[in-house]
Amino acid sequence: MKPFPVLLTFDLDGETAFEEMHPGIPYYVTQGGYGPRKGVYRIMDLLDKYSIKGTFCVVGQTAERYPEAVEEIVSRGHELACHGYTHRGYNALEPKEEKEAIIKSREILEDVYGMPIVGHRTPRWRPSVRTHKNLQELGFTWNSDYMGAEDSFWNTVEGEKSKLLEIPVAYNLDDWTFYFDWGATVAETVDVWEIEFDARYKDRSIYCLTNHPQVTGRPSRLLCLKGIIEYALKYPDVEFMKATDYVEEYWG
Repeated sequence: MKPFPVLLTFDLDGETAFEEMHPGIPYYVTQGGYGPRKGVYRIMDLLDKYSIKGTFCVVGQTAERYPEAVEEIVSRGHELACHGYTHRGYNALEPKEEKEAIIKSREILEDVYGMPIVGHRTPRWRPSVRTHKNLQELGFTWNSDYMGAEDSFWNTVEGEKSKLLEIPVAYNLDDWTFYFDWGATVAETVDVWEIEFDARYKDRSIYCLTNHPQVTGRPSRLLCLKGIIEYALKYPDVEFMKATDYVEEYWG
């Protein structure tokens, strides 16, 4: 039996997470900028402590504004994945705009990564009806937006099974949901994440955690990430994996 896969994924949005919702309001915009300026480094230091490699889904504009942060992600051995050019959901874009956003963001990241970008997560988890077809045509091997399952599955494109693997996400495994939407405490959050870990470990699906450097990169909230890492490490057959490694080893 293969080890139970744990994927730590991080959406590096920067200011783009707030610029459309709250344009020009420093309270929000500077909160987004905290991610690439401070939070992402704090998260990487924690991952280094446990020799864990993660997957960072980076917005193209954020990579342009903070190239040193993206370069550091790569230099520490983590994976880069596309997260749109802006943080606007693809369901709000025209067909041409969507494809251009995917292509442009990938080109920006590949210039830093030095190898093909094959992973993708739609901004705000809001793909359009065209997204999976676009991703398959552009050579992506995995996407991570849907919540309809605990385990990964092959997406369907135009009624046929595709070669695009969907790595499912979940509201109760997303730091934004707990801290921004629900106003939860660190203790409440880690408690739910541990319970969810137990359940998924039992059914041998996948544990894919979504964190944001502007959220979990804060000192107190980093303790929650530390807590779930140490909790998972108590199990004998757990493997922390980059998303593309998981796709190749478990679904290749």
